Amino acid sequence: MAAGRLREAMADVAETLRRVFRDPPTHALDPALALPVSRTVPFPRTQARAGALAFAPATGEVPVLAAGLPGAVAFRWDGVLREEPGLAQWDAGARVCDLPLFRAGSAARLEVPPLPRVPAVRTEAPARYGTRSRGGLEAFPSLPTRQASCSLAAPRARRGLEAVLALPVAFQGEDIPSLSKALWMRYTLKLVKETGQNIRNLDVLGLYRIPAKGVRQVHHQAATGRLLVALGPEAEGSTLAPFVLARRKDDGSMVCCYVEEV
Repeated sequence: MAAGRLREAMADVAETLRRVFRDPPTHALDPALALPVSRTVPFPRTQARAGALAFAPATGEVPVLAAGLPGAVAFRWDGVLREEPGLAQWDAGARVCDLPLFRAGSAARLEVPPLPRVPAVRTEAPARYGTRSRGGLEAFPSLPTRQASCSLAAPRARRGLEAVLALPVAFQGEDIPSLSKALWMRYTLKLVKETGQNIRNLDVLGLYRIPAKGVRQVHHQAATGRLLVALGPEAEGSTLAPFVLARRKDDGSMVCCYVEEV
């Protein structure tokens, strides 16, 4: 029985070793890269098209005047004389004043000329209606085409760091009253320690942040309060450090120093 267990244990160990030292599965890959395909882009072209604008004038006959049928119209004037005998004598026996002006037969007779039996008809042909056509829309001219090169010019580069560094750089001073008293006292003590001057003999002009390396010359502008600094190639990549500038009251000379950043 012990031999059977030992055989099973050996079989498990053999299976474990076989799984541990089995080669990892590998897959075949094609390392070849696909060939790039180059294609050309067609140039933009313009094409002009003219619209179908055709005017076709049409003429038609309009009956303006219709011919009338002449006919005979009978015109007759009949004069009627009426008499009223009751107006000559009233019931009361009074007679109406007989005026000779209005007496019958005293006035001249008025004769009306007879009208013609057939009216005269005048025939006249109406003027014809003529139409005219004129070209109001001109043909669009063909658009001119121009050919331009799409290639970009090769870039040009030149070293201009020396020319840029030769120009002075202006730095604006910081607001000193906004600083804490402890920090400003630390800056003034650093200025006195580095320059060896008495604080009563110094007139502080400003606090600036300029590069810690590469400073060659400084110039203070009293009108604007800016500091013009001439830098060298060493100033490239340099950090900005606090810089205190002061003037001596006795002779007007300038003193300056870098102070520690807090």
